Amino acid sequence: MSSDARTEQEYTVHAESLGFYRQQRLILADVNLDIPRGQRWVLFGPNGIGKSTLVSMMAMRMFPNVGHMTVLGSRTVGGSDIQRHRRRIALASASFGREISPIEDPLNVVMDIMRGQFGNTWRDHTQDEIDRAMDIMERFGIDYLAGKQMTRLSEGERTRVLICRALLADADLLILDEPTTGLDLGGRELIMRELGKVGTADDDRTIVIVTHQLEEIPDGFDHIALMGRIDRARYDGYCERHPQIYSTLEGNPLPGSVIFTGALEDGLTSERLGALFGPNLDVRRVGTRWTALRRR
Repeated sequence: MSSDARTEQEYTVHAESLGFYRQQRLILADVNLDIPRGQRWVLFGPNGIGKSTLVSMMAMRMFPNVGHMTVLGSRTVGGSDIQRHRRRIALASASFGREISPIEDPLNVVMDIMRGQFGNTWRDHTQDEIDRAMDIMERFGIDYLAGKQMTRLSEGERTRVLICRALLADADLLILDEPTTGLDLGGRELIMRELGKVGTADDDRTIVIVTHQLEEIPDGFDHIALMGRIDRARYDGYCERHPQIYSTLEGNPLPGSVIFTGALEDGLTSERLGALFGPNLDVRRVGTRWTALRRR
């Protein structure tokens, strides 16, 4: 068996020397990442580091213009069969949510994923589909939204609708981008409880949660990819190896990259997070949850 074939079998996500530039800015550079099938991962890093760009590539909604990535064995490039590949990926993110019609019924948004549908087309859902959707919406405390319109929902309600939709998908890769956006403390803890059940479930889905908050890492997620700014020497070497990159550092920060991958407890150390967010951080694990405080 060739090494490429082994990669396709072993990894849900495989990125090699991946980069992305736009309008003379290199946003991601030299991203190397392997996420084995069936594992629970956290993509963690500061705001503005390129997490959402990398997630969009994992979901085959954007495509790298440097290096390459395969997702579920398929190369992430544009093509006529892109919709077929996307059906194997469930994404819950604010940017994806903005594509939903403002007059859409939240119940339809949740149900349509069971048929691989999306949009304002006419449907005739079965009673089983309605029951499944209402059951999961009740679990997440939003069953009262059935029959309303997406435009009338709060940010937290929209977040929960998108999570319910993603969890009902028959997908091999589940990506939850900032899954507690817009939620108060009670809503956040409800989401953490339910996602903890998902994280510890005995199934073969690969699940990636994207966050910049330690407190928002649910139980069951035991691998991490830390993102930070690439250093200048590595940036210069990357641009030299890829002369097609058209970017400048004038007025732009150094691009983001993956700076650590491995076990959660090895990545979430005071030293590593201090380098990302500032010194004197005290990172702690309390039960199954994580937190950080700045030392005085």
